[in-house]
Amino acid sequence: MDVLTKDLLVNFLLMILPLLFIQIVYFYSYRNRLQKKEGKFAAIFPAISILLCLSFPFTMNEGFLWDLRAVPIVLGTLYGGYRMGIFLTTVALISRAILGGDGVLVSTITLGLIWILYLIFMNQFQRSKVPGKIMIGTLLVSFLVMCNLTLSYLIFDVLMPLDVWVTFTIINIVGLIVALILWEIIRTNFLILNDLIRAEKLSVVSHLAASISHEVRNPLTVSRGFIQMALQDHDEDSKQHYYLNTALKEIDHATDIINDYLTFAKPTSDHQDVIKIKEELNHSVNVIQPLANMNQVDIHLQDQLPDNALLLAEKKQFQQSLINIFKNGIEAMPDGGVLTISISQQTEVYIIHVSDQGYGMSEEEINRLGEPYFSTKEKGTGLGLMVSYSIIKASGGSVKVSSTKNHGTTFEIILPVHKEK
Repeated sequence: MDVLTKDLLVNFLLMILPLLFIQIVYFYSYRNRLQKKEGKFAAIFPAISILLCLSFPFTMNEGFLWDLRAVPIVLGTLYGGYRMGIFLTTVALISRAILGGDGVLVSTITLGLIWILYLIFMNQFQRSKVPGKIMIGTLLVSFLVMCNLTLSYLIFDVLMPLDVWVTFTIINIVGLIVALILWEIIRTNFLILNDLIRAEKLSVVSHLAASISHEVRNPLTVSRGFIQMALQDHDEDSKQHYYLNTALKEIDHATDIINDYLTFAKPTSDHQDVIKIKEELNHSVNVIQPLANMNQVDIHLQDQLPDNALLLAEKKQFQQSLINIFKNGIEAMPDGGVLTISISQQTEVYIIHVSDQGYGMSEEEINRLGEPYFSTKEKGTGLGLMVSYSIIKASGGSVKVSSTKNHGTTFEIILPVHKEK
């Protein structure tokens, strides 16, 4: 019994050791703007855990290996999704087949049967808090262990002593709980660090904007006034008129940038009203329509909401956030195209899709959207989207972006439904 416990504890250490290195994946993916690919890198570590567990099992019957491989298989599938689950199951089956023995058949049957539970509990696991995840993970690991033990007895008449059975089951469950908590701690710490870095960047922009914006606007306003007076002089030649018009446009452009800085720098309004989201959407579309006409862009609005659909937000700021996103979509189609805007309600949220037919973005560019000073436009500053993201977040919403190079971009805006009490 002491030898069994020692072997299982060694197996336990080997099972969780690769998990401690998973934070390297998070830092690497963040540094290289590969957040959407971190799952592919993360699949390596559960696979290593499986191989290590299989390399150091304990045996009581010839042809049967007992280890903790069930834990990385279950956790890797629940966190990584069906694709990772297929990959990890394949790794486990191939590795076990190479080792040989009658246990290969038992492993194949149990790893096939557990997919029924994956299909039932996968989505629930993704939505659950840590206690719920522990319960689901414990259920699945217990199923794998019990299924292995039962099939070994029914098919090959291999009977494990009761005390060994209990010890093996308990260590599997404890291993799952420890591994799951470690995984959650690593993910949470990384998300907090990510938010702190982003908050620090935005704080710098906010302080910079607050300190210089008002000082810069005054000379810009005066310069604009004198240029307008010069343009009213009919004695000037056409060349001078062109120079003055160009200077006026650039001053207006600089003023727009300053206004964006001021919008971001000032604290979000504490005063939020109950607004009709349908009205605000239509108003924002009407405001942006002249720009769309100038760029030969058709706006297709697909509205599936009732007139009384309500949202809690600051009216003017919410309009501005929509206009900024619509404007980006239009400017992404310099040769014309279609901007499709749709809004629908799904239970507790409104979902707004804004799709263009523009030049699209790479994954790295998508991951940097909303950062100060980053823009895919030649004269862009990234402030418009940064402001939009801040306003939507202040309203309790979120933004997701998907894009393909030369095939357009889609913004998905998710906002909470407000219900009057």
